[in-house]
Amino acid sequence: MKDSFAKKKISFLLVFISLCFPAFSQDGNPLQFLRNVSQASRLNPSYQNSSDKFIVGLPLLAGTTLNWESNFELQNIATDNITSEFYKALKEPGQTYTTANLPALFLSLKRKSATLSFSISEKIIGSTNFDEEAINFIAKGLLPYYGKNENFGPFYFSSQYYREIAFTYSTEIVQKLYIGARPKILFSKFYVDFDNAYFQVETMQESETLVIHPEGNYSVSGPLKVITNEEKQYEALKPDVRPGDYFFGFRNMGAGIDLGLSYHPTKESELSLSVLDIGFTRLKHRTYKVEFSKSLYYQKEDLYQSNDPQAPNYWTPTEALTAFTDSLPYISSVNNTHNGLTEMLPVQINASFKYQLPNKVQLGFSNHFTHTKSHSENFLSGFIHTTIGLNFELVGTLNVYNFERLFPGIGASYTGQSVQYFISTNNFLELVQPSTAKNLNLCFGVNFLFSTD
Repeated sequence: MKDSFAKKKISFLLVFISLCFPAFSQDGNPLQFLRNVSQASRLNPSYQNSSDKFIVGLPLLAGTTLNWESNFELQNIATDNITSEFYKALKEPGQTYTTANLPALFLSLKRKSATLSFSISEKIIGSTNFDEEAINFIAKGLLPYYGKNENFGPFYFSSQYYREIAFTYSTEIVQKLYIGARPKILFSKFYVDFDNAYFQVETMQESETLVIHPEGNYSVSGPLKVITNEEKQYEALKPDVRPGDYFFGFRNMGAGIDLGLSYHPTKESELSLSVLDIGFTRLKHRTYKVEFSKSLYYQKEDLYQSNDPQAPNYWTPTEALTAFTDSLPYISSVNNTHNGLTEMLPVQINASFKYQLPNKVQLGFSNHFTHTKSHSENFLSGFIHTTIGLNFELVGTLNVYNFERLFPGIGASYTGQSVQYFISTNNFLELVQPSTAKNLNLCFGVNFLFSTD
């Protein structure tokens, strides 16, 4: 009786969370609905391995996931020249958010009511927010701004590449209730963070000079070293990459954990909830603070323009950006960050509900919410899932991104005697022409299956 009452309370709690917090639920990528694929447990560590075989993921293909979200098309930044058409199409501050998961190793095995998994993954997170007027500045070049005083900003850019070593344990604690945990050790490999940088363009008429005054600073950590030029009085960071940095780089360590549970109130239904990436990376080794301490000066006769290739003093935007980047060491100072930095992981909160129909078709809804210090995104999804024969699994989804855009998604897996293939995307229409994509997501992989008899 007590056991039954406890299950009712758990069921009520999960339903309450799912209904009252519509942003708390599962990832828009249909990988989570392909339950024959063990990598679905990445989104909820309580999910059990549905195979009775030992699963070994193919390195770099055992669930590679690429994600791009922006308010402009990829082709705008893929061209050699940034044009005024980009500025006209943007009309608002530019925003991007991108993630990548590259698996190096994935192992999974089920024993009775418990599932054990071990994985090593390379992960990348990046986000950007920039003043749209800066695009116009790049597209035109310096010459059109002579005689004017302009301010640009703020600019924000953050990116981190780190390695994740994770161990997952899932078990049935009471009848029809599964819980799972995935403790993780993290090693940061590269990190950069520009936080609200600005720059001002000022004309000095007396000396016929255009001056660019950058304001702000940024933190950076990675295989870098400080180069000092006493003659020209500047400091710069230069790459200092060694093989051991990748294979044996165990510094800048952090920790995290994923937690999940799934409950089957009836034979046909399932409720699930998970919280992912509760954790941090700690940056201290080769970590620097770079400050803009000087300005850039351009004489009138040295100014260029970038919007008319047939006119004099033409530089392509690419050439201009390269020259500006090369000038940064001359106007910045570098300091070691002795106290270190702590960077929090982007927290993900997931919940879902599904119901099994008599004809092997499953229906349900889910939602996935991700939050970082500069970006939040939400996927609310309805899905239909079916199995075809014993080997083929197919799912279709309709996803609402940030309660603004509607995307159709699809996922499929094929499981043979010794190998399994899977692929999924939350927006297959933009895969047809990825250069124009604003929201692009793809996950694919190959698993080898070994009998444990």
